[in-house]
Amino acid sequence: MAFEPAQWLHHFVLPLVAGGDVRVQQVIGTRELKQLLEHDFARDDNAQRIAEARHAIVSELVIDPPEPELDDDALRLAAAMQNLLFLLHPGTATLSVTRRRLRAVSAYAAQLATLALPDRDLDDARTTARVLAARHSMLHHLFDLGRDDVRVSFWVGKREFRGAEPPARLLKWPEVRRVREERWRVTVVGEAMADALMKPIVTGMLASSPLTDLFEPSRLEPRFDLLPLVRWLKHPDVARAVADRWLSAGLPQVAGAYTAALLALYNDKDARARPAARTATAFACHVQLLALVGRKPQTEREHLLELQGTVQAQPGLRDFYGMFAAAQRVGLGRPADVARDAQLKSEIDAYAGACGQLVGTERLLELVGVMARGVGMQQLAS
Repeated sequence: MAFEPAQWLHHFVLPLVAGGDVRVQQVIGTRELKQLLEHDFARDDNAQRIAEARHAIVSELVIDPPEPELDDDALRLAAAMQNLLFLLHPGTATLSVTRRRLRAVSAYAAQLATLALPDRDLDDARTTARVLAARHSMLHHLFDLGRDDVRVSFWVGKREFRGAEPPARLLKWPEVRRVREERWRVTVVGEAMADALMKPIVTGMLASSPLTDLFEPSRLEPRFDLLPLVRWLKHPDVARAVADRWLSAGLPQVAGAYTAALLALYNDKDARARPAARTATAFACHVQLLALVGRKPQTEREHLLELQGTVQAQPGLRDFYGMFAAAQRVGLGRPADVARDAQLKSEIDAYAGACGQLVGTERLLELVGVMARGVGMQQLAS
């Protein structure tokens, strides 16, 4: 079947960006990519609908962005996603698809997914944020994509259907044939990360789209790693977008994963780890401060009662709040100019006191020591 760029936009890229069922029919190779890069999208209605959907996404992330174009970056990411979903398709398990062919598809998809990142020395902060937001608009459904599988058990055996509904005849006479139906969802990222051929494609996408990575710290796979991501949090527009995403989701949804990643960063021996740990620690406190100033002032006792209720449901969050109290002692817990506003300083002190009480003195001192060593303030670690 001849590859038609317009049909590919309609059946794959548009639902990938705007939501819906994507259709994977063939692999995107060098020839197909060449067709896409040479195609005139200016007159394509689907390209305009894709641009509008992407613009709605990036408008929530950066200020007054232009409509994202279907440029080289966007087409490469979409093609990489197409090939990833091809590799995940149950049909690739047939004898007609050789392992050599699958390796070739995987290698090309990983190559497509690997894009150069903005240069901090050459690109201004706004340009950087717009580039990252545009890439995220192509991949924002990455962790939502999945397949619904069904297993039908009956009196003489069972059959599984991956991404397809079982035929009606298999479900007939359920009591006589003792029919039992089980359904579960398989995520694209979860299945891909368990396969050596597909894992590099996912890691390439996330490396090329740091916002997509930062927005989902609580995913199961791949493990959230702060070391390559922290540098983007130094960009005000990027930091603002990440903070907004986390606060909208609710801090308890991301706090556990972020704390685990932060503790791992404190113990990382990489030369980049200490400055990265300082930024990551300050950002964790920054997000809590944003949540704090957007609320009615509370006493230390009121904060403590609220925090106790939160960690009762999720005990793993205790250290996230303890980190805030520890950061006050290490000097990374708040901006220096907070001292100019006596009321704000009092509110932060009350919240920090509650965080310290929540974890207890012994654990607080442990966190201070771990944090001080991790950020390179050895005088506070002893």
